[in-house]
Amino acid sequence: MNRLTAKTLCGCAAAAAALLAYGQALAMEPGNFGQTLSGTLIGAPVAVSAPPGIYSINELYWAPDGVGTGQNLGNTVAVPLWVPGILWSTGFKILGADLSLAVSQPFYWTASWPTNGATLGGNGTGFPEGGTVWWETIANTRITPFLLKWQAGGGWFVSTGLTLIPPDGSRYNGTLNPDYFTWEPTFAVAYMSQDWHLTANFRYDINSSSAGHTGTYQIAANLPFPLGFGGTPLAATIAGIGNGYTSGQELFLDVAALHEFGKFELGPVANFKWQTTADTPGGGFTCAQLAAALPASLGCGRATNVSVGALAGYNFGPVDLQVWATDSVDNKDDFEGWAIFSRLSFKLWGSESAPAPMVTKAQ
Repeated sequence: MNRLTAKTLCGCAAAAAALLAYGQALAMEPGNFGQTLSGTLIGAPVAVSAPPGIYSINELYWAPDGVGTGQNLGNTVAVPLWVPGILWSTGFKILGADLSLAVSQPFYWTASWPTNGATLGGNGTGFPEGGTVWWETIANTRITPFLLKWQAGGGWFVSTGLTLIPPDGSRYNGTLNPDYFTWEPTFAVAYMSQDWHLTANFRYDINSSSAGHTGTYQIAANLPFPLGFGGTPLAATIAGIGNGYTSGQELFLDVAALHEFGKFELGPVANFKWQTTADTPGGGFTCAQLAAALPASLGCGRATNVSVGALAGYNFGPVDLQVWATDSVDNKDDFEGWAIFSRLSFKLWGSESAPAPMVTKAQ
């Protein structure tokens, strides 16, 4: 099986399920890991249709030393993430496009410790110097009820879809997991030849308001002073800010330019994240009021993150493996540092006959 056919069989399935991948986007409601991790669609040909069948996709993510900036100043985190997912390429067509459906259930663990001894009562969300806290989290299920893919000709493909993210994961007070609903429209474009795979994958997160369980406000309201505001007259007010907090909308773009060398692929990659609208705190407060009265770790953020890196992949035949790493080059109100990703995909069920190549080598 050549690399292009393998990418059609497995890589495209991985792309659609990676579309569901979960991760950190902390510069929104403080202590809220958000619904989407920038960089998970790197190297994924989301726009290209997989042959009919059911595919298994497993993604792993590791951020060994994410140093907070701006809103997250004073906090450092390490995050291992596992995202098992299933894609069904239905074989049906709608408006001339191939229809796929997907679902994934992410799990992650987070270690948090202070930078320069910061605390909730100071300039960060960490615990006392030398203290490290681990959170084990069942993330919210990510459901893609439709993903439509068109072949545009000349090796070009486009797709659009919608991912729905209900708040069905961990919901204890202070959880890093969002306790709100998110709608995520998607758009992707790809160019595929025997030598080159060029991909650009867009996502846009639109968030509902928090139910008051997520994040730093609940932690700060319960931890005793000076770590937090527990036992003080401010405790109830701090908790109330998180109840009804609406995190700003975010735009994500993951791009890759990969060259094929037999069963290997290699190339530069990049990912971008922009928070396009401002946060809206709960309790009737404004971001300006929070900035005037509280430390930065309990205020609004406006996330920006740009990272660059490289991807290497190998076609094992029935299994396709990609590994890529990125490092931040521009960051505001987020976590900067190295991030390492991997994607392993294979077909669970479907026709065993090999499909005809979808594109030919570019002339």
